[in-house]
Amino acid sequence: MKLGIVADEIARDFAAALRVGVPLGLRRYEIRNLAAGRAPMCGEPTMLEVERIARDEGVEITALSPGLFKNTDDAAAFRREMDEVYPRAVEWAHRWKLPGLIVFGFHKPGAMEATAPDFSSANPPAQVVAWLAEAGDRARADGLTLIIEPEPICWCDSGRATAALIARAGSAALKINYDPGNVAWLENRDPLDEFAAVAPFIANVHIKDLRPLTRGAGFPEWVPAGEGMIDYAAHFRALRGIGYAGPVSLEPHMDFSAECTRRCKEAVERMA
Repeated sequence: MKLGIVADEIARDFAAALRVGVPLGLRRYEIRNLAAGRAPMCGEPTMLEVERIARDEGVEITALSPGLFKNTDDAAAFRREMDEVYPRAVEWAHRWKLPGLIVFGFHKPGAMEATAPDFSSANPPAQVVAWLAEAGDRARADGLTLIIEPEPICWCDSGRATAALIARAGSAALKINYDPGNVAWLENRDPLDEFAAVAPFIANVHIKDLRPLTRGAGFPEWVPAGEGMIDYAAHFRALRGIGYAGPVSLEPHMDFSAECTRRCKEAVERMA
């Protein structure tokens, strides 16, 4: 298993993240939030420093998540992201020889983390489909894929919803960041039954677990894989069954400590 971690789940200071992760045997890192801001809009000097640190430490950068489309719910915001954020993210994806970008599936207007389950994703507006199709076509022209992470506040809030939107958009450059934890946060259950729907599109995997939401979606209690509601052993068997050999990244959402990182890594290794 190509096990890594989203770097800012340890620290936004990339060097500090590696001081914890490397001794634990984690040598693959996704880049998302840095001390200077969201990558790559945090500025070229910061991005070059990440590149230098990764090179000097001999670690691999496996993904870049610039936050595209997470909070996008109108045409002006979409155009701004496509004109400003997307091109810079593409430059760094090419520079770092990444297959694509981790993105999101457009904000459901009014949805917040605590209320997201109340906002259905069953009938996304036609403009959302059009935006996704346009972004996918542009990524394909750029030789990249857009790897959509299901997120409770977005129209792509579950694996099934994401697969359905990809089918409607019709672009071969659209894939899925498989994240059972985010879907469990939305649906308060293990989403193993949607694996078949998402399997053809899986291009990246995030691992986090949570206990049943006894106080609602606004109060998630995140835990290492295997200590919550998700049967990760079954998910790993399903991934092996389709021959998945891509990156698998820890995304604990816990307390950022070295001990938490160690527990999460060892939990995945025991099951995988």
